[in-house]
Amino acid sequence: MSRKAGRLGLLAATSATLVVAVLGLTGTASAATLFTDDFSDGNTSGWSQSGGTWSVMTDDNQVLQQAKAETDNARLFAGSSSWTDYAVQARVKPLTLPADGAVGLLARASGSTTFHRLVLLPGNQVRLEAVRSGAPTVLGTASRTVGTGTWYTLRIEVAGSTIRGYVDGTLVGSGTSTVSAAGRIGVQTRYATARYDDVTVTTGGTTPTPTATPTISPTTTPTATPTPTPTGTPPAGQSSVVAKDGSGNFSSVQATVDAVPSGNSSRYTITIKPGTYREVVKIPADKPYISFIGSTGNATDVVITYDNASGTPHPNGGTYGTSGSASVTIDGNDFTAKHLTFSNSFDEAAYSYSAEQAVAVLTRAYFRNCYVEGDVDFIFGRGTGVFDRCQITSLSRGSFSNNGYVTAPSTMISNPYGFLFTQCTLTTDSAGAQSVHLGRPWHPGGDVNAIGQVVFRDSVMGAHIKDSPWTDMSGFSWRDARFFEYHNSGPGSTVTADRPQLTDAQAPNHTAQKYLAGPDGWNPIY
Repeated sequence: MSRKAGRLGLLAATSATLVVAVLGLTGTASAATLFTDDFSDGNTSGWSQSGGTWSVMTDDNQVLQQAKAETDNARLFAGSSSWTDYAVQARVKPLTLPADGAVGLLARASGSTTFHRLVLLPGNQVRLEAVRSGAPTVLGTASRTVGTGTWYTLRIEVAGSTIRGYVDGTLVGSGTSTVSAAGRIGVQTRYATARYDDVTVTTGGTTPTPTATPTISPTTTPTATPTPTPTGTPPAGQSSVVAKDGSGNFSSVQATVDAVPSGNSSRYTITIKPGTYREVVKIPADKPYISFIGSTGNATDVVITYDNASGTPHPNGGTYGTSGSASVTIDGNDFTAKHLTFSNSFDEAAYSYSAEQAVAVLTRAYFRNCYVEGDVDFIFGRGTGVFDRCQITSLSRGSFSNNGYVTAPSTMISNPYGFLFTQCTLTTDSAGAQSVHLGRPWHPGGDVNAIGQVVFRDSVMGAHIKDSPWTDMSGFSWRDARFFEYHNSGPGSTVTADRPQLTDAQAPNHTAQKYLAGPDGWNPIY
């Protein structure tokens, strides 16, 4: 098998609510993250409250909710009063929106009643406002379907006196304002209830708007709702929308990626509407800072899949090979994805290829709160990867004794960090007890320097995991690999002589932070 060095592969994996960040690349970006909160910690730490009843609730995943409908002005603020040029983005779902209601996102809040605001209103209206001492000045307005129970992605960009507002990647208003030159970000409801998620603040402010893009001022009302062009022209700003039904800027995920400028130096958000996108997607190395976000917040609603396997004939001759079979290949630095599924839908029963490896995702990555499934060596490769609070599901192969292997690392001996599974849950669809291995050492091409490294720690293991869970591969002993466990629980976690355990002194060197830090000290863990 031929697998690219430094990569992590997920064979036939389905990754829900995926958060991926490519590792191992250094350098600083002109657009830095100032603040982010997806409320997975279950609280509102870092936010200050002004009215309303705010709490973290479950809506497929954990989200912020304001539940007091009779409150005129419920607000929550975060960040620094010294922030100047930046972009704030959040997913927003109105729950109730009466005739006098509003649900909004705030930028440059210099006080509790002075800020810039992008607000969803009843009657299918979106408005960008400058609010001073509670009195709003309209900077732009547009007609846009606004309904309860639907997630919208709101974004405000502020740079100097220029303010722009976007909903689901479409520019809905822009103008100039000096109401506040700096300030925090916030969320707000008026006589409404709503949920918020994935709040992110990045530096860089606005992106210059092409002259052909209409701007909306207080004295100008658009004659029609802005609609995306059928040729796939991206909207102004660092965002696009993909929709199979043609209601977005693109109908193909790869076409959207292709439209991202090479060498982009700030976050580019691609919102993907519900559907199964049957296509091969590649994020090239010269397109960093791309984000995929499923529009509904439910990972099963947005599926990116293809059905190539290692032995699938390639149109240019030969076969695709294991790496080439990937449905999604991520080479761009600082890629993130949420609320969607990456999969490989190859049907083993329908083909008799000698090589049936089928890769869903090929990357070096951090996965948090994900669902990953497969059967044989379905997490493999030389790359460094952390699986944090994930569900790892082994699919049954119909065997009583061997239903596959979770990992097949080929970590180079010079790399102390291969795969880490921390606070994960290992489950199965129907594999019997004592029938699944945790892993085996893969030495591609017989490379004696590929000394696999895997740690399972603080995780819950089902009864399908063998009491002797590590096994040899291609003549190489698992005992020569770097396989360890630490403080696991569940019926599959029995400690035996064939299950090396980290000592308490070694454990601090095997944390998500240690694995991900690299030369630049990256630490996305919370």
